[in-house]
Amino acid sequence: MTVNAPSATQIKDLYARMLLTRIVDDYAWRMHAQGHIDFVASCRGHEAAQVGSAVCIEVGKDFTLPYYRDLGVMLTIGMTPYEVFRNYLQIHCPKLRPEDEQKLQTIPHWGYHKHNTVTVPAPTATQILHAAGIAFACKLRKAPIVTVAYCSDDTTAEADFLEGIRFAAHHQLPVIFICEQDCTAETTHPSHMQSIELPPGLTHQRIDGCDIVTVYTAMQQATQHTRSGQGPVLLEMTVTRFAPPLLQAQQDEDDSNDPLRRCKHHLVEQGLWDETWAKELHKLFSMEVERAMQDALRDELL
Repeated sequence: MTVNAPSATQIKDLYARMLLTRIVDDYAWRMHAQGHIDFVASCRGHEAAQVGSAVCIEVGKDFTLPYYRDLGVMLTIGMTPYEVFRNYLQIHCPKLRPEDEQKLQTIPHWGYHKHNTVTVPAPTATQILHAAGIAFACKLRKAPIVTVAYCSDDTTAEADFLEGIRFAAHHQLPVIFICEQDCTAETTHPSHMQSIELPPGLTHQRIDGCDIVTVYTAMQQATQHTRSGQGPVLLEMTVTRFAPPLLQAQQDEDDSNDPLRRCKHHLVEQGLWDETWAKELHKLFSMEVERAMQDALRDELL
């Protein structure tokens, strides 16, 4: 099994995808501040883990089960910024009575059925069982299809998570489980899998989820592994979650693990960083996302 590191052109493409994700996330927070939407589950700091893995998914063939922070996954597999904003607006209920606010689930649960993206329910970890079931069906049909399920580190303590990975390992299913572990408040970054008895037959790898090259390479290896019938893979990706732009002024954050900054460093090392290109890209994406937001707000009023 041979996996090559991404080329310079691919790294620039990955940077662009992460930048788009960051800008869409920023605009979602702007909509929240203006009262257009109720809640934003920011992916700021998760961009490398999400984009670097999702870009390896064969869209329309493989199955994807994202969790609620996976904005970068959704944009990478084809959802447009306009569709993202419409998704947020559809769950906004401005006329709720105070006593009813806690009864409504306002977290967006992503789905994009035309690209084989499955909408998961609110209970944590259920998507792990669903992913194992989908992978089992694909194996019975002898289809070279990979199922990819994302989750947060909190999910690993749930019974559904444990049963899902055990079932996948027992049947050697073509499924990849991606756990985005938030290490923002930790200094030693212990693995959340240390307290779990991982089943035999499950390949587990813990990687730096802030580094787009590392994520891309690990995910390429994982997809080759599972697609060739060698069993399930669990990728534990450590990330550093950052505050949204509206709150950054109130916090003193170390941005050394910012995925965009780390990716820029890769390009600088190769002598391929172009400041003019980066500024023009940011300007172009900002204009496109601004237009998408305005269109979504306009259509919501129709």
